[in-house]
Amino acid sequence: MQIKEVMTHNPIVLMADDTLQDAAAILSDNNIDSAPVVDADGCLLGMFTKSDFFKAVKDGYVPLSRVRDVMTKGMAWVNEEDHGNTLFDRQEEKFPVIDSNGKLKGIVTKTDLLKAYYERLQYAINSLNAVLESASNAIIAIDRQKKITVFNRAAEQLLNMKASEVLGKQITDILPNSHLPHVLETGEREISKVVDIGDKVMVTNRTPIMQYGRITGALAVFQDITDYEAVLEELDNERNTTRVLTTILDIAYDGIVVVDREGYITMMSDAYTKFLGVKAEEVIGKHVTEVIENTRMHIVVKTGRPEIADLQKIKGNYMIASRIPIIKNGEVTGAVGKVLFREVSDLNALYQKISNMEKELEHYKDELRRANQAKYSFESIIGESRAISEAKSFARKAAKTDSNVLLMGESGTGKEIFAHAIHNGSHRSYAPFIKINCAAIPAQLLESELFGYEEGAFTGAKKGGKPGKFELANGGTLFLDEIGDMPLQMQAKLLRVLQDKEIERIGATKPQQVDVRIIAATNHNLEKMVKGGKFRADLFYRLNVLTINIPPLRERIGDIELLTYNFIDKIANKTGKHIERVSEEAMKYLKNHSWHGNVRELENVIERAIGIIEKDVVIRPEHLPAEITGEILYKDMKSLKDIVDQAEKQAIIDCLRVTEGNRSRAAKLLDISRSSLYEKMDKYGI
Repeated sequence: MQIKEVMTHNPIVLMADDTLQDAAAILSDNNIDSAPVVDADGCLLGMFTKSDFFKAVKDGYVPLSRVRDVMTKGMAWVNEEDHGNTLFDRQEEKFPVIDSNGKLKGIVTKTDLLKAYYERLQYAINSLNAVLESASNAIIAIDRQKKITVFNRAAEQLLNMKASEVLGKQITDILPNSHLPHVLETGEREISKVVDIGDKVMVTNRTPIMQYGRITGALAVFQDITDYEAVLEELDNERNTTRVLTTILDIAYDGIVVVDREGYITMMSDAYTKFLGVKAEEVIGKHVTEVIENTRMHIVVKTGRPEIADLQKIKGNYMIASRIPIIKNGEVTGAVGKVLFREVSDLNALYQKISNMEKELEHYKDELRRANQAKYSFESIIGESRAISEAKSFARKAAKTDSNVLLMGESGTGKEIFAHAIHNGSHRSYAPFIKINCAAIPAQLLESELFGYEEGAFTGAKKGGKPGKFELANGGTLFLDEIGDMPLQMQAKLLRVLQDKEIERIGATKPQQVDVRIIAATNHNLEKMVKGGKFRADLFYRLNVLTINIPPLRERIGDIELLTYNFIDKIANKTGKHIERVSEEAMKYLKNHSWHGNVRELENVIERAIGIIEKDVVIRPEHLPAEITGEILYKDMKSLKDIVDQAEKQAIIDCLRVTEGNRSRAAKLLDISRSSLYEKMDKYGI
């Protein structure tokens, strides 16, 4: 990871000719201990720290002395192209970052680097959890204390147990005959061991988990071979095994081959001989490697290990092949192999269809994953003010619990980002994050959206029914945005779900259990709504377990500059424009504005400014809207459509400001439906 990927861009700097008085003010106003010193060309000259200031005062320098006379010149710096690992071998915590020409590009700290590595580690852990949960084989792992650490969904189905019931418990309490403790103690792998679990016959591989040369756990993978074992047992019980097997081979559509303990072919199905273009009498008695390309049958009889659903290339096409050893009285006496295909003429079409279906399935999986995944973490919440820091700190604590969370704050303060971050910071981060806007969906449709419906439940119901948001969020988090706009009738049904932990689809005859954590958000004062009879008191108390008040932007003025430059990086990268900074006068306007639209309004203002800048690389007062500067700026006329769109967007912003973010009242004032208002807000990015 290169330093330029994690550094902070556009840091606060001092000029060499700045006075000590100016430097002290800049450090104090921005609550920082040090700042790089650059010349007029932006080249790094040194660092000025509070220690330099105190030393200068001690040495008798006057307030009008120049920074260049007292700054630290021999400071540690790094190049933006350097690898991040180089920082950990150095004593300093904070480094200026320069390019090949010596120009200052940013500031990087070891903490920045650790955060970046942590995010990558978290991504790898989430990916590994997804792989484990999607595996068709049962997987169980234990740690050094013999406690269960992995118990995937396939294992739940195999043993009819819930992961939540067994994780952290001793393996011997759950599976008294498990060999995993033996593998843990000896470090020896156990491959292709056949075990009986209930009425199923399983092949299991057990292996130690190694870390830094030490055994830290053990893992077992189970494959169900019940059907194969049943066939072999039935054949063994038949007096005339050869005749029965020959009959099976003659009527089989799939390619089946049987070899003895030396790998010589003893039987082959008609379908397989036709596919290979050979005659049965010509291949019986030949070694399997002489007849079937890329075969592994002779290897299976030597190892005694089954190979299930393996890919094998035959005649230019990949087949799905399974090979099972024939074991009698504890010894391998041969092997049965099966290649899956139907009529030979349809083989290529079949594999093309499978390939297309796999691509389509992966596409839909990716889409579903993206749609039902939290996008933001606590690092996405920009700000260092006391108000936002306290909200983030409490939210981090809330994330570690399973309690309901209520997010209170004005429109545009970032309630949804907090909801994403709380989910990603919880033990449910691997599970779905489903969101629904209670104000954007008509009351008559909200019930079916939340709870789903059965086929035929009402006119127009989809065939097979439809799962609701609670079902989709099972095991994860459901984010109920604009909860204050939920109709009273739906509030009663939501309360019953929170109490009983079960839902019932529309048209269903029985309920189903759900495990869902609720995060609700509103810009209303729910306590006043309760007193006014517009919100159920019992639901309010259910939701009001952990309440987080997200401060408006006017209460965190110190974060405006940080947010502004964050939006500049985000929007400039998206639009391809280069913006170096915001002028001091423009920044004063931004800090003095009341920001009734909060962070969302600030982002819109920065996006507008970048959009109208043509050749300049600095955002100046003339790039800001009149309601911020108090000045009407004359500019080139745009197309009528652009003017109308801009006027419509501004009207919506003004109306939301007047109604203090109440979207229902704003829709009434604008004389449009609430759904139309949401569509236009999405269109204009409000």
